[in-house]
Amino acid sequence: MFRMKKILLSIALLGITLLAIAADIRYDSDPDEFLIYNRRNSKIYNYFLLKPAENISCTLVNVDSLTVYSRVVINNGSEINYQYKARIGNEELILDKSAKLSDSTRGVNGESISSYNKYKTKIYEEKTNFSITNISQNNLIFKISGNNVVSSNKEIDYIRFTPNFYGDVKTLILDEKEYTYYTPKSDKIQLTLEGPIVLKIISRMLFDTNYINNSGYRFRVFDNRDFFAEFTEEAYKSKNSWVENEPDIIPSTGDVNIIKLPAGIHHLSIENKDKNKELIFRFYINKASVEIEK
Repeated sequence: MFRMKKILLSIALLGITLLAIAADIRYDSDPDEFLIYNRRNSKIYNYFLLKPAENISCTLVNVDSLTVYSRVVINNGSEINYQYKARIGNEELILDKSAKLSDSTRGVNGESISSYNKYKTKIYEEKTNFSITNISQNNLIFKISGNNVVSSNKEIDYIRFTPNFYGDVKTLILDEKEYTYYTPKSDKIQLTLEGPIVLKIISRMLFDTNYINNSGYRFRVFDNRDFFAEFTEEAYKSKNSWVENEPDIIPSTGDVNIIKLPAGIHHLSIENKDKNKELIFRFYINKASVEIEK
């Protein structure tokens, strides 16, 4: 019995010790959150946004090694140079970076962003002040992490959602499974959602069998009649899927986009801007939003 109490006491003391030395990044003010979506691994990552001349500061507590991931919100072009200033304790650095448009990652509301750059450094003090200032002319997004700080990348469970207004229903066959897709009616599909909510949009373009070259397409999202985002995709014929009962039609591979909607009622309109191209859509919402509503 004495031995068991001694073991339990040791475990308790170990827990207190680990709690005391737990690493943390404590921000002086709430960062302006900017979520990005990686279409290759279907994960959403937390970044924060700094506009030109803006800065943010934090305290590093028991962080052994600091890593700063930076990206540019790109409005024009595919490659860009940028700078930001980092201050660690009394040391100040100017970091010059260059980045190209990311082909796998976007902002959750359709923003074009660059691939990431990484700056990494050792931290030798138990408690260190750290700050970042955007000294470029572009909006920059950052993610700060420590080697011993718990990551907060989001994995979201989704459920299928049926729109309120659409044209035809098409059944797509992929790996012997059936998937329901919807076509626009009068070039639009409409949905009504209550936020906060995350909407996943899967889009495909339909090819005639004699169409040879790949082709791009685009569609826009309007929220309560206001322009919200535009998505531009490249379309390639799928080798593994087909449309049921339509042998002369070949669907493209699926493109996935994520949008995050704040609290309130959202009357969404998904509009096909290329009227000579036939698009089909499938929708999902995050499961948690339904559970909260219940």
